[in-house]
Amino acid sequence: MDDFLAELRLKIYRHWIATGRAPTVDELAAAVQGDVTQGLAQLAEANTIVLEPASEAGRPHIRMAHPFSGVPTAYRVRSGGIFYWANCAWDCLGIAALLGRDTQAVARCADCGDRVDLSVHGGKVRDDAVIHLVVPVRHAWDDIIFT
Repeated sequence: MDDFLAELRLKIYRHWIATGRAPTVDELAAAVQGDVTQGLAQLAEANTIVLEPASEAGRPHIRMAHPFSGVPTAYRVRSGGIFYWANCAWDCLGIAALLGRDTQAVARCADCGDRVDLSVHGGKVRDDAVIHLVVPVRHAWDDIIFT
């Protein structure tokens, strides 16, 4: 990954951590020097981020930068007064690890609907929940939106 792509990726994550949402193309263009649209396409091609399939007026919109989701999901994480969407239960824990601080995350089991507390306090998951990965990790990128 060249310096521009590394800087662009870093700006995406820093913005997301600070605001709880994906940065726009305009916000990224104000923060880095270079072709942001092309850079986002390259990051998506490298499976570093996921772009919305139908972005308005040809301007890309970031749907995912794991563990963050740019669209509402059943997995909402709160930390430091900011709400984040996670892509799945595993990503709830990924957000806690990335932030390096306590998080509150309560979700519903996709199979039975039971409440699952995925909060992390002092580096430990609060509940003794089990996370079931439906798709083997080696096939996650076959259909990352579903996964």
